[in-house]
Amino acid sequence: MGIGIARRVAWLGVVALSGCAGHGTLPADKHGADIAQEQAEAARAYADGDIRRAASLYEDLVGAVPDDADLWFRLGNARFRLQEVDDAVTAYSRATQIDPNHAKALYNLGVVRLKQAQAAMLSSARASQPGDPLRRDGARIAQRLARAGDDMDAAGHVEGGAPPSIIEVGAIATGQR
Repeated sequence: MGIGIARRVAWLGVVALSGCAGHGTLPADKHGADIAQEQAEAARAYADGDIRRAASLYEDLVGAVPDDADLWFRLGNARFRLQEVDDAVTAYSRATQIDPNHAKALYNLGVVRLKQAQAAMLSSARASQPGDPLRRDGARIAQRLARAGDDMDAAGHVEGGAPPSIIEVGAIATGQR
């Protein structure tokens, strides 16, 4: 009886492991040409405004090529456009872990965090009671954060501008990422 139970346990183990064998791995035929084609498809979907599809394709791509900072950057842009801010932060952060000098990912990470800070300050102001210093301070800080993109001259006068927004692919023509 002991041998029969051992065989059943071994058999169940083999069955359980075989069910896991295909999960989390790429198909054997996923080659560079396929990845390049999927990148082009993701970029086309993004450019056409099909951001949800682009995000899905970029998710697949970072799964296939997890150490490509540009793919993580593009995924961050798609997530930001879908207003999935925490996921955008995760993607931009991963891009900067892979390439600490990825200027666009660093910039966009800063922009997203500024927007998160502004939203938090506004929420604090709204949640505070009238007359509470937090209400006044939260609103004032939120206003300052909203003007973070304004240019100031040497005397500290605001010259205009707009709150910063994320940098898209190819937005900087200097050849930097």
